[in-house]
Amino acid sequence: MSALSGKLTKKLVENLGPGRHDDGSGLYLVVDPSGARRWIVRVTVKGQKNRKGAQLRTDFGLGGADVVTLNQARERAIGVRPVTRKR
Repeated sequence: MSALSGKLTKKLVENLGPGRHDDGSGLYLVVDPSGARRWIVRVTVKGQKNRKGAQLRTDFGLGGADVVTLNQARERAIGVRPVTRKR
């Protein structure tokens, strides 16, 4: 399986300021005001709704950006995302 290809680059990962930065397909780099960096992937929980009736979403941590590279985060995001099957 090939890695997701998003819009972040190694240089951006190292230099982006605080906030949640989208790489595409639910993968985000979260940068805290302290400068700490971590990867998360946002997924929807099949069959569950939030209080407003929309699909329930949750975030899974993939590791710190000082340990997990951009390509590793993309590969891990693929592993977390649910497999969709055509019926």
